Amino acid sequence: MRVKQLSSLEKRRIFLVLLTIVLLFIGIVGKLFWIQIAATENYSSHGVNLLKNSVVQRQRALVLESGRGEILDRNLQPMTGKIVKSLVVFPINNDLQASPQQVNQLVRILRTNAESWRVFTKDLKEPQVWSQASGGKPVALTDGQEEQIEALNLPNVKVVQMEDRYPSGMTARQLIGFIGQNPDRVMNLYGADLEKGKVALTTKIGGAGLEKTFDLWLRGIGETSISYFMDAGKRPLTGLDARMIAPNNAFYPVKLVTTLDVSVQRQIEALMDKLKIRDGAAVVQEVAQGDIVAMASRPNYDPTSVDLASKSWSNYALKATAPGSIFKTVVAAAALDLGVVNPKETFTCEGALGKYGFTCWRKEGHGPLTLEKGFAQSCNIVFAKVMQRLTAGQLESFAHKLGVLDEVGWSGKTDTKILLHQLDSEETGQLFGAHTPHDDEGVLMQTAIGQRDVMMTPLQASNMIVTLLHNGKGYSPRVVQEIRYQTDRVMEKFEPQTRKDAEGYVSASTSRTLLSWMREVVTDGTGQGLKDAKWQLAGKSGTAQTMVGKQEKVNQWFIGYGPVATPKYAVSVVIKNTDPTESNKAIPLFKGIMDILASQSNGRQ
Repeated sequence: MRVKQLSSLEKRRIFLVLLTIVLLFIGIVGKLFWIQIAATENYSSHGVNLLKNSVVQRQRALVLESGRGEILDRNLQPMTGKIVKSLVVFPINNDLQASPQQVNQLVRILRTNAESWRVFTKDLKEPQVWSQASGGKPVALTDGQEEQIEALNLPNVKVVQMEDRYPSGMTARQLIGFIGQNPDRVMNLYGADLEKGKVALTTKIGGAGLEKTFDLWLRGIGETSISYFMDAGKRPLTGLDARMIAPNNAFYPVKLVTTLDVSVQRQIEALMDKLKIRDGAAVVQEVAQGDIVAMASRPNYDPTSVDLASKSWSNYALKATAPGSIFKTVVAAAALDLGVVNPKETFTCEGALGKYGFTCWRKEGHGPLTLEKGFAQSCNIVFAKVMQRLTAGQLESFAHKLGVLDEVGWSGKTDTKILLHQLDSEETGQLFGAHTPHDDEGVLMQTAIGQRDVMMTPLQASNMIVTLLHNGKGYSPRVVQEIRYQTDRVMEKFEPQTRKDAEGYVSASTSRTLLSWMREVVTDGTGQGLKDAKWQLAGKSGTAQTMVGKQEKVNQWFIGYGPVATPKYAVSVVIKNTDPTESNKAIPLFKGIMDILASQSNGRQ
């Protein structure tokens, strides 16, 4: 048989076909190599991470720690982020579930019952932390429970350390605030990080309090999670099982070191609850440089389940309300500094002024009184007559000098040139309403006794005392003194800040005079209920009539300092919206707080 010889043209065609096949094969192999090896983390023009997505298909993850910074008190005691041992339950194939005997042992260890466990694990699609109520807080386990659970060697449960951001019994909740989802704020504040994938629209950020004002630092660099790897049949993948995934950075999360004393804060809140204070606030400042030692607000709230409509999360220590007679301190400062009253001059109180329907709280009157005695007895008639000698402008000037119309909390630029207001949503005070005539005599008399349109915050009230104790030149109170890296190296430091006002200052002599008059309030005036306190105290009482709907209510105030000989603390308290027939709780609260501070101070000696 003769074999036909191929022409050169035919040979060339065959060669080209073979070459095409080889090139196609090489191309396919190369593509597979590129997809599976070289481009697993950045495939296609859309940057698809194939490796990540393939893992996600068989990975079930649960966040154990948010990565947010800790909030500490002045003694570095944690106020947020308690670490507890919790049980994580993973959804796995039914064939691999625990035996009835193992389940019985487990529920006994967990101190629950088989039905509760069945309901919890039924139709579980994602990893969940064991809690005995739907949406409830994780159950904290003991070391002994952990050992017993691990001894069972169950395939679908694991004891882990987990962050409880807002633990039960947490104090200063309104000041600390809360975190939550807010896509609009994420876009406005962290748009650049959003584009880079560092945050998501669903990332929880600070919604109120320190969590909000310091969110830029607190939000951290990533979460700690536990991942469980399974195949398509929900069977654990051998060699992978449960793995912890966490940021590898020794500097984070940061520590927010506050000026608060958690022990004092806790005792004050317990006292407020004991006195059954429904609505109110208390502020404690160190006299030395105005630092906030405690700031409590009632009603309380749960930061893990915030009802924004209830306003219970709102910090009443920073909200302006009618001050009543504590505002007479401002009127007295103006009268003394401007010299419109002779210290020996007397005013006669007969219980009523005789016009505008203006009366004194003491219906039968106080008789003849000096301004000093009028301050101690909180006589309305004396202050109405003094106000006749002052102008609205003069009163407003001294209100600014004492800081009761302004935001007084620490504000300024950080080391990284960020403008920061430490206190969230601090309100300004108010002297006159928008449409109130400033030159009306009847209006001015009501204003002089802290009524009509006058508004003040408890922080402004306590800071006014600090200002007087510094001869008229006070501080802008801090609540955070520094931010530290996890290594304790200082990242940002917030130095004490003196208050500056365009109106100037109350004189040192007037400041000293008012402080001595405050002592007389306790020895011979409206604050005699403080005589048996652990320290000698001084201060000023106040009662303001308010309207809630159509009901008349009362704000009860007391502000002051102690101990008198060597003042250490300035305190203000307000109990809001009480019934006019209710007994006064402001003085017992003020006394209780000062006794707490006295005991704490003695304990340190």
